[in-house]
Amino acid sequence: MWNSSEGYGWLAKGLHWLVALQMVGLSVFGFIFADMPRGDEKTELLILHASFGLLLLAVMVVRLGVRLRSTRPAPLQPDAARMNALAHGVHLVLYLGVFLVIAAGMLTLMTVGWDVPFFGLFAVPTPFERDMDLHHLFEEIHIYGWWALAGFTGLHVLGALYHAFVLKDGTLRRMGHESG
Repeated sequence: MWNSSEGYGWLAKGLHWLVALQMVGLSVFGFIFADMPRGDEKTELLILHASFGLLLLAVMVVRLGVRLRSTRPAPLQPDAARMNALAHGVHLVLYLGVFLVIAAGMLTLMTVGWDVPFFGLFAVPTPFERDMDLHHLFEEIHIYGWWALAGFTGLHVLGALYHAFVLKDGTLRRMGHESG
């Protein structure tokens, strides 16, 4: 279940792929409703997007807890200090980016006076009065933060592919079913 110095445990791997799947789904929802005209259909998609965003927040909190509690696997290329530092930096930016984009999304809703819904089960109440200037600021942070996060996700994927097809060092297999 937990990571070891040799590889990632099934919990870390499962959370990694669950986050990836949720981010793809949330991105698709965001692109679909972004250009829709205002109305009930757009509001329903926005509510679903917000609900999945809260779900992603919960999964990320668990994922961060697992990462902090569990052993970090040793680098497969221990002598490649720059490459290992770059990988660590990209992972740090990915974590921070996901939390930033979620927070900005929540604040985008809250600053128009909406509570943040969770699949009709409950809602995170807004502490804000309607403030369209703040709303637009958080909306911009949410959108541009997503683009930055997408860029760093692309770097992450390129790095994994580089390890798999150029270095052939087994890094990509660590996040698959063969290890752990």
